[in-house]
Amino acid sequence: MPDLYLVRLHSDKCPHRKKGQQFLNCKCSLGVDGTLKGKRYRKSLCTRSLDKAYRKLAALERPDYREPKSIQDAIEAFKSSKEDAGHGTKRNHRRALDNFLRIAKSDGITKLDDVEIETVDLFRKKRLISAMTWTKELAILRNFFGFCVSRKWISSNPAKEVKPPKVKAKPKEPYTQEEVVRILSACDQLGRGSYERSRARAMVLLLRYTGLRISDVATLARDRVRNSRIYLHTMKNGKPIFLPIPPVLRDVLDALPQPKGTKGRSKHLFWSGNGTTRAFIRGVTRTLARVFELSGVEGAHAHRFRHTLATALLEKGWMTEDVSDVLGSTPEIIRKHYAQWTAQRQERISSLAQDVWDVGFLSDSKKPAVTVDCKKDNLVDGMGFEPTTPTLRTWCSPS
Repeated sequence: MPDLYLVRLHSDKCPHRKKGQQFLNCKCSLGVDGTLKGKRYRKSLCTRSLDKAYRKLAALERPDYREPKSIQDAIEAFKSSKEDAGHGTKRNHRRALDNFLRIAKSDGITKLDDVEIETVDLFRKKRLISAMTWTKELAILRNFFGFCVSRKWISSNPAKEVKPPKVKAKPKEPYTQEEVVRILSACDQLGRGSYERSRARAMVLLLRYTGLRISDVATLARDRVRNSRIYLHTMKNGKPIFLPIPPVLRDVLDALPQPKGTKGRSKHLFWSGNGTTRAFIRGVTRTLARVFELSGVEGAHAHRFRHTLATALLEKGWMTEDVSDVLGSTPEIIRKHYAQWTAQRQERISSLAQDVWDVGFLSDSKKPAVTVDCKKDNLVDGMGFEPTTPTLRTWCSPS
């Protein structure tokens, strides 16, 4: 049986250092001393709380006791389990978890079983990020600690007890036809000659008519476009996309010049195949950012073309399942972001509103009429212009 007891690990400046252990008065860290498995065992418990120290002591005295996993080792194991994830996902995991490790170490916390809800609260306090970013990083922490719970490195998920903030999502605003025309016109203003202008125009048309993500547009292979159709698996989630393209887009793609630096015939429409995929996507992003800047369209970015295509299809009466197939997403995501654009919902709202107006204002002929002088009462006509001469109009009173 283990022979262990709690001790106070007094600091050099602690006034209780020469007065014995002083468990109740002293606030120094607690440790354990004694014999474990026939060997001397003296170690800090990384806590000042007596309750927590006694719980750790009880765990040490169990026959099946295992040394707690360090946070750093657990993070490395979690990252290794996500090797197949996309670059963006791995980057987000690395940023959130490395910062969590740094902040935990600054508070003297290095082991998983030392992490509590207060540790997650401390992480949030020291991270100068927006509520939206915190929501995403909290989801990563929950995923990470869930990974640790499933491997029995810890007994519970401390991040699960932290409530995410209520963040008001920005509305998904589609482009108007006039804005799309302005963006296409801006492609012809690029100061890099016809080569870059034709490529930029082709990218914008691909975004407009297919709703692809910018990564899929940048790396689109030639053999993925045939017989006026596009077939590919998206880079983000591997979802298959198979859809026709209009003649105007087909002609623009057929007329594209070979990417500069290509040896022989390029396998891709825009990429020469040299360098890394990440570097080329960044270059395409910068090019399109310049196009959006020249267009003068407020809030323009590549992803808005997905919103534009989704809303256009839903307004035409397409089902959410069909739109999800076109965008390479899930029906749940489409319903979450674009429910307000479905034709059925718009028709229902219009029908309900019409019922209200018909019953409350137009159909009830028994109600007394009210005569209003539009000029005198500063009213405007149906087109928004104030009448030039006094005009009398008669409505049925709503009450």
